[in-house]
Amino acid sequence: MLQSMRDNLKGTAAIIVAAFFGFIMVIGGIDFFTGASGGSAEKVAEVNGEKITQLDLQRAIQNRRAMIESQYGENVPSDLLTDEQLRGPVLQQLVNSAVMRQAALDSGMAMSTSAVDREIVQMPGFQVNGQFDQQMFREGLRRMGYSPAGFRQLLEQEMVMQQFISSVSDTAFSTRTDAENIVSVSMEERDFDYVTLSASPLLDGIEVADEEVQTYYDENQVSFQRPEQVAIEYIELTPEQFAANIDVSEQDVRAQYEQEVKSFEANVRRHAAHILVEGDDEAAQAKIAEVQAKLNEGEPFEALAKEYSDDIISSEDGGDVGFTSGDVFPEAFEDALANLQVGEVSGPVETDGGTHFIKLIEIADAEPPTFEERKAAISARLRNAAAEREFVDAVSRLGDLAYNAETLAAPAEELGVSVQKSALFSRQGGSGITGEGQVISAAFAPEVLEDGNTSDVLNLTENHAVVLRVIEHKTAGVKPLEEVTAEIVQRLKREKASEQLASKAEQIRDQAASGDGLATVAEAEGLTLDTSDKTRRGGFGVRGEVVNKVFAMNAPRPGARTLEQFALPNGDVVIAQLRAVRAGDLARQSKEQREALLQQLASMQGSAELAAVQQFLTGKADVEVSPAEPAQ
Repeated sequence: MLQSMRDNLKGTAAIIVAAFFGFIMVIGGIDFFTGASGGSAEKVAEVNGEKITQLDLQRAIQNRRAMIESQYGENVPSDLLTDEQLRGPVLQQLVNSAVMRQAALDSGMAMSTSAVDREIVQMPGFQVNGQFDQQMFREGLRRMGYSPAGFRQLLEQEMVMQQFISSVSDTAFSTRTDAENIVSVSMEERDFDYVTLSASPLLDGIEVADEEVQTYYDENQVSFQRPEQVAIEYIELTPEQFAANIDVSEQDVRAQYEQEVKSFEANVRRHAAHILVEGDDEAAQAKIAEVQAKLNEGEPFEALAKEYSDDIISSEDGGDVGFTSGDVFPEAFEDALANLQVGEVSGPVETDGGTHFIKLIEIADAEPPTFEERKAAISARLRNAAAEREFVDAVSRLGDLAYNAETLAAPAEELGVSVQKSALFSRQGGSGITGEGQVISAAFAPEVLEDGNTSDVLNLTENHAVVLRVIEHKTAGVKPLEEVTAEIVQRLKREKASEQLASKAEQIRDQAASGDGLATVAEAEGLTLDTSDKTRRGGFGVRGEVVNKVFAMNAPRPGARTLEQFALPNGDVVIAQLRAVRAGDLARQSKEQREALLQQLASMQGSAELAAVQQFLTGKADVEVSPAEPAQ
């Protein structure tokens, strides 16, 4: 999980997504969410005395929704992304997470402060040019709504829980027999030949009567169902809509720049390296003394860090732990660093994580940037701030303006925005904004759909609001015949073509079976013989359909061949000749493939064991879940 955090926490957009946090862990199909505990938020559940708050739940729901959307895009039905649909399973995942975290703590597992700090400074989302950046760190936490202490606490909880999870899942193993059985089926190979009788040349000459179309339509009503659909008009508000019309004066920009210059001294960043010695026993004290002696003798700090430091990650870089503005590392560490000159090394400094020898590598940003260097960034920030204020004001007015409005034209004109209209969409959602769960729920709500009211203002995100009205409604039912006639005609033509080809295919199959062989018959008929050796399951399109059919055929007796014919959905008819079937053999796989398979099977077994442990712990836990409030 921690590697996932490093890999995925990149850029401002990713940090915003991380605000919904929980740091999703998908272990064998189980999602573990960890919300930031506490706050003044209302309690939604309690696990062995530990509260899960409404804030925890909402963050986890948002995170789960973001994960689903990133995996499936527009293909996921939008009604599966509503708060109502996600609340139950996500709350259960929060309960599971709390139980697992508590089990880790009860087992005596802990994480040192230095290990947590090491994770933070190594996160790419908090780095600039490969180095920890205090400004990025503060900005990221601000967007996520965490203080440095709160973020460290949350990260420490996640790391401890990961320790416990690894202690269960990483000890599982799989036997060679398990691998052999799976390989036998999954890597089975088949040798076969086949010829295809194409339906395409026949389609233009096939007639379909109106009575046939009507009969097919009457007998296959289930194939032509249309879901209930609506179309909406809506007003959409975002800060970006207002930013384009905002002018920022140079006077305001310069005033803001002067404020930055005044506060610049507080933002001086120090680039640090350290040698960490963990523990306080005799061995640790001896190691501290040895490091101090070698520093006194003038040995290079970087070389000593590589040799002696217990901080495995930073030791590889000569102890380099990046930049700090005074609030990244423990207080004693920061105090010692602040009192050093560039190139100077401190004496032993004790923190909860161990004893540090600290070196000040450089002081960055000692001179404030010029006005010209900061002008564009300050202008953008002032413009965005003004746009956000206008956005908030517009959202507060939108509800009153749209209330009982017969159309949204007047409210849109008052706010200086446009009214947009959607295509028809169902309860499964459509494209764009009609794929949003809140929009779908509002559009199909009785007071909007049936009573013709304007919806409440929908806050899709903190910077995205929508209000809507239904302008068209189509009830669920069977599509009219005229809408599906062309589709039915094509289906019937393909069926008739397959029927015409079936007798020819049977003749070819019988000739091949009588001893002529499929290759000889194909040549005589002017057909192309396709040969496929060492073929495994799967595939796409027509080729995949042929392979699936062949893998359903009975294996031939030794020295014999199995012949079958079958129709494809496009109307083509295939005659296939199965020559050989070979079960997958683990021994034929390379050493690397065998090891990878055993590792994968062990991982699956570990996931199953982890699920069993979680189920056991949850079953015996004292869990109290507050009833959900009824939807408004």
